Amino acid sequence: MSSVSLDQFRQDIKFREICIGNINKHTEPHRLLAHFEQFGKIVHYNYTSPTGGYVFITYEKSSMVDNCISARPHYLDNRHLYVKRALPIDDDHPRERYETSRDLMIVIHSDDEVYKQPEFLLELREYFSSYGRLYACKYCHEENFDYILVEFSDKDSIDKIILDKPHRYNDLELDQASSTIKDAIDDDNCHSIKSSKLNSSKKEPIKEVDLQNEVYRLQNVLKNMNEEFDIKRKKLEEDCCQELKQLNENTTNTQQLQQDLAQEHAQLLLKYESLKQENDILNEQYLSVELENFEITSYYEQILVEEKAKTAQLEAEYTKKLQESDTNHSLPCSSSSSSSTQSNRFNAN
Repeated sequence: MSSVSLDQFRQDIKFREICIGNINKHTEPHRLLAHFEQFGKIVHYNYTSPTGGYVFITYEKSSMVDNCISARPHYLDNRHLYVKRALPIDDDHPRERYETSRDLMIVIHSDDEVYKQPEFLLELREYFSSYGRLYACKYCHEENFDYILVEFSDKDSIDKIILDKPHRYNDLELDQASSTIKDAIDDDNCHSIKSSKLNSSKKEPIKEVDLQNEVYRLQNVLKNMNEEFDIKRKKLEEDCCQELKQLNENTTNTQQLQQDLAQEHAQLLLKYESLKQENDILNEQYLSVELENFEITSYYEQILVEEKAKTAQLEAEYTKKLQESDTNHSLPCSSSSSSSTQSNRFNAN
């Protein structure tokens, strides 16, 4: 299974055009264009009837359309803009150009059992999953016709599939051979499915009893939803009250802690000031003692110098007297020696 659309054809104008609706009647054209120019260069636009109608914008490249669609939802002048890919005009399905849905219907015009096989549905699901997230791909049987319903999570997936027509399966075009691919319109303003096979058939009217049963069922569903909502609301209120209580306790503890820290900080400041004063007094005392020590040291150094001078003087005097004493002792010895010599000479004669 493969698509006949190739990348080189992606620059065709049908891949580069978007459709915009639900525009505020007070929106100026330049504001609308400025909003959509952020996604790429605009080469053409049709702004003939914005109020209640549609505006068509053509970009320079198809990738710019992808960027614009990826940026949904779009808001401008307090309006949620309706933005989609503008599909080519189709006489059989004219609403496809303006509207879209999340459901793709492949109408089966053949009795071939291959369309009912799980393998075919699996392959079909795998093929269409390349266009976006799938919710379901199932075979459906109606009174007058059969079809395959493919449900997507995003309406843009349907537009891309329509733009890529025709699609093939086993060399048979799903659009032309045994089936028809079309958009099963399911918009906010309309919930109908158009088909050439259904034009001749009439829907069976809904019975009043069925309507009443459906009303009762919906009332029960609504009642259950309200009960569940009340339970969840009460649980949420209890949780919120508990959290608020815990927050209040934490706030009280935080305030008490701040007060304790403030008191401790004040006490530390007082202690710091007291220690600072004591330190200043000790510094003054230390300087005074240092000065006194300096004076004492200077005084003793002066005395020491004077004593050294006196000692040197005394030593010099002592040395002098010692020399004089030695000289006095040496003179008598010399006189006695001379007398002895003369006596010896006299005796010899």
